[in-house]
Amino acid sequence: MMKRIRLSSLILFLFLACINSKANAAANNYGLKPIYGANQIAKNGQLDIFGDPGSQQIITLGILNQDQKAHRYTARFYTAYTSGSGNYAYYRQRKIDPSLRLNLRHYVQPKQKTVKVAANQLQNVSFQVQIPKSSINGYLMGGIVVTPAKGEAISRTVSQNGILLKNQFRQGIPVKIRQDKNLNRQPEFRVRQIVPTVNRAMKVRGVKANLQNYVAGFNGDIAAVATVTKRPDKHQFKKVSRQTHLSPAPNSNYNYQIDWGDSPLQAGDYHLNLKLRSADQTRSWVINKNFTINNSQAKKYNQLSGIEPNYLWLWLSIALLTLLLVLGIGIYFGRRSQQKIQQQFLKEQKNKN
Repeated sequence: MMKRIRLSSLILFLFLACINSKANAAANNYGLKPIYGANQIAKNGQLDIFGDPGSQQIITLGILNQDQKAHRYTARFYTAYTSGSGNYAYYRQRKIDPSLRLNLRHYVQPKQKTVKVAANQLQNVSFQVQIPKSSINGYLMGGIVVTPAKGEAISRTVSQNGILLKNQFRQGIPVKIRQDKNLNRQPEFRVRQIVPTVNRAMKVRGVKANLQNYVAGFNGDIAAVATVTKRPDKHQFKKVSRQTHLSPAPNSNYNYQIDWGDSPLQAGDYHLNLKLRSADQTRSWVINKNFTINNSQAKKYNQLSGIEPNYLWLWLSIALLTLLLVLGIGIYFGRRSQQKIQQQFLKEQKNKN
């Protein structure tokens, strides 16, 4: 019986592996190529173009189908945002930062396009970009994301516990628009707010500083050092967090995480000093901001990260108060008894006289 079960399991595994191999060929066997036009700034792997205010520009990418049969692919245009790791991204729609005045996606037509690409062929896909009439004074950034079209085979893999998993494939090419070919505007940063945070899975706690690039500037390689100290005595508490290779998108924000490590959150007043520097050492930024963690926040996030409340101090206080109470009662009744004895002695002496 066991041999039959094992044989059936082996046949099922080989069948799923065969499906997975075919699906991989169908869904993942494609590549992208930027098609550079006359207004391209440099051949740098992205669509980096310039244009006069109000002009119409065409951006084009090529989809290379490396499979042995034709497939359909969908190309979508998204506005750039900053990912949780502090990097420029454009793979989905995100809530727009309040500082973003001109949303690049609003100036692109169409927003998405589906094409059929023959086997072993390169198919060009074009989008029309309307350069805003108003001054950009920096960059408008986004990207084109390409995925297998709806209805195309999706790759599947079998996990170690036998669960069939769907694999989502996507590839993209960044898009950068400017009005001045020679423009090279750098970002400007500020911290909007600092609040406690927790990672339940890792059972760690800390704070997150919402770092905003509030202008249309961009730098693709920035290192940062964040230092949190307690006020007013900065030597009482210190936590340091370092991040490298940051590339925040223009007019966007993300949460810079500062891990508390094994230390529980404590209520009090704190200070953040955040230093950023470009990789070429030509630009630097320094941000200082005070913040406060209150008692309810400290208790909440400590519990969420797995720290149980410590009631030892409470039991010690109760024990101490009980001891003081017993001693007080003992002293009271001891003195009262002594007074009665003294009164009785005086009464007896008086009767003798």
